Amino acid sequence: MRSKASSVHFAPLLTILVFTFADPWADEVTEWNPGVGGAAGYDNPETALGPPTRTTVDDLCTSPFYPAWGTDELVSIGAGGSITLRFNEPVLDDPENPFGIDLLLFGNCGFIDQSMPDGIVGGLLGADGGELEVSVDGIEWIRIPGCQADGIWPTRGWRDLGPYDLGGSNRPTDFTRPLQQSLTMDDVLGLSWAALIEHYDGSGGGTGVDLADAGVDAICCVRISNPSGALLSPELDGVADVSPEHSADVDLNRLVNVTDLLLIISNWNMEDAGREDINRSGLVDVADLLLVISQWGETP
Repeated sequence: MRSKASSVHFAPLLTILVFTFADPWADEVTEWNPGVGGAAGYDNPETALGPPTRTTVDDLCTSPFYPAWGTDELVSIGAGGSITLRFNEPVLDDPENPFGIDLLLFGNCGFIDQSMPDGIVGGLLGADGGELEVSVDGIEWIRIPGCQADGIWPTRGWRDLGPYDLGGSNRPTDFTRPLQQSLTMDDVLGLSWAALIEHYDGSGGGTGVDLADAGVDAICCVRISNPSGALLSPELDGVADVSPEHSADVDLNRLVNVTDLLLIISNWNMEDAGREDINRSGLVDVADLLLVISQWGETP
């Protein structure tokens, strides 16, 4: 029999292990119906788990002009089909989230390049819709009106790569940060690559959802469905819980600790950094270090 003293010492270890493996992505497929007419080969629902794709199958970075397209990166939902995903940690309606957005859905839409390879926005291609429902308990469902699961904004994988660059880098975009929600296609039509990525502002894209639209404080599950008779089949690459503004959880493991501190130190004085620039001042410096210390041990 384990002694009381050993149990006391064991409990903190369990806490560390739980939060080490926490993350902002969907964790489990609880139901899958492929429907009719989905894209051939894109029928593995497990591809919707974990983070969205940063570099796609031909070693090109995902960008607003070059979306993910691998069969192991996307799942296609045919007419009458649906996919239900569960998060291990609740997704909260958090007023501290950027622009009030709590959830991000990543499909494989992309902008049309009207001056390839310059990256000038000429329209949107592959925004195939899909209806979104959310649930507090996985039993009762609430539809989010007007939300298109496979819609704007297209995914951008890396902060320092262009619209058609190969490979990856050590500067990922933030898949837990939404774009400004007042933006519309009219705002970006005709924009150059440089002007477009200013709107992204370090975000990895995604369709933003405010849980206030469902009238709930938190959810555990999302369901994306395609109506019977639909002509288009939406694709899904991932789903993300949005991080609060100025969260010091740099590595997105749902615990502010020494790994976040080390990431700040390793990126010290970097300009235009990613999550390491916690206060988004444009430079990783002592202010970001103090934010890690002030949030030490917190679980965002």
